[in-house]
Amino acid sequence: MKQETLWSGRFTESASNIAQRISESISYDRYLFEQDIAASKAHARMLGEQKIITPSQAENILRGLDLVAEEIRNGKMEFHIELEDIHTHIERRLTELIGEDGKRLHTGRSRNDQVATDTHLYLLEKARAQRELLLQLLHRLLALAEQHLTTLWAGYTHTQIAQPVLLSHWILSYFWQFRRDLDLLDFVITETDRSPLGAAAMGGANYPIDRDQAAAFLGFSRIYENSMDAVANRDYQMNYHFFAVRLALHASRLCEDLILYSSAEFGYVKMGDAVTTGSSIMPQKKNPDIAELLRGKSGRIIGNFNALMINLKGLPSTYNRDLQEDKVYLFDSIVQVEQIICGLTEILNHISFSPRNVKENLERGFAQATDIADYLVATYGLAFREAHEYVARLVLYCERHGKTLSMLTKEEIDKLWEGKYSLAADILILESSPMRRQGKGSTNPNEVKKQLGKAHESLQDLL
Repeated sequence: MKQETLWSGRFTESASNIAQRISESISYDRYLFEQDIAASKAHARMLGEQKIITPSQAENILRGLDLVAEEIRNGKMEFHIELEDIHTHIERRLTELIGEDGKRLHTGRSRNDQVATDTHLYLLEKARAQRELLLQLLHRLLALAEQHLTTLWAGYTHTQIAQPVLLSHWILSYFWQFRRDLDLLDFVITETDRSPLGAAAMGGANYPIDRDQAAAFLGFSRIYENSMDAVANRDYQMNYHFFAVRLALHASRLCEDLILYSSAEFGYVKMGDAVTTGSSIMPQKKNPDIAELLRGKSGRIIGNFNALMINLKGLPSTYNRDLQEDKVYLFDSIVQVEQIICGLTEILNHISFSPRNVKENLERGFAQATDIADYLVATYGLAFREAHEYVARLVLYCERHGKTLSMLTKEEIDKLWEGKYSLAADILILESSPMRRQGKGSTNPNEVKKQLGKAHESLQDLL
């Protein structure tokens, strides 16, 4: 059945097939139907209370919108590309169900402020839900840090053994990254919490509407102060995409660590069967596929952010049809972020650590070297560069003779250093290394305990 457009009175010919295919957004914006129904109900209530339409007309519209919503939820609505979007489908079906009153719903509004309102509502709902998921991830990281408060771990720079640290310190390094992401998500929520409804096409409505009232009906705390800005602005989506990109990059780095640490060469981490997969040809394989997939999602999310920015670059004011594309990027990034947060939490729910393998690599990587140099500085007053040279001799000797630093005898050290300096007994013990670190935020066990307490405090007011 041929569907007439909202503007068919101005045109004498129908749109071509390709024009309809390019114009339609119903294939993806149908997911906004709940938000569109809610915004339409708020608008109808406001129209009725402001006497722009009669109370009975408003009630009829509200009743009809409930019927339309039920049809969509039950899969009974047929979608047609000729009607382009979810807004037109709902309004057309409303008019079919309740008659002429349905045509009054669009009084004082445009699809421009309508779609902006819908996407604000959708993003608010999803961002608030993701906030709860991110809190769960943060609590899981804290639980792991508490379980491994004194466990020895390897710190790396340039993917080379650097210094001994505590496993809890390494875990907390990711906690704070995701904790900052939570702050950024709160900013996204705050900035999205404003209503474009009532801006109409771009200059405002020709009726005595009450934008504040309609915003209150929808739960918005405030409105956009400028109608042109309200329909053109996509800052709220850019804010979310930047949050999504930053979170994805943090997740990608954590996944990369876990992927490396789970390899046979490292052997630091084991991820459980629930978050790994096998090989179709190699029976022995246990692949970290979920972590790899989460790592890969960062590229997809960055692509969505880039696409939105390029779409917005150089657009004239105010609403332009290019903006229809924004929902494609937004919907996809929302799905990917949810999978990243939930996937990481699940990985951390099925993870175990192997400190023995860590210690073996610390020994092989001469991880005590900096501690020895600092000991020479503190005990004998050497300049650090001079102490650095002395310790380098020890490392070179160990490499040539297949030894670790802790295997060196006093006689070997005396020979290499010409009897000038000696070492305290505990300086070569890996487990004592973190205890020598000083300053706030260090891997010193006492500092890590303080850090853990501050991490808990940072979440107390967020539940």
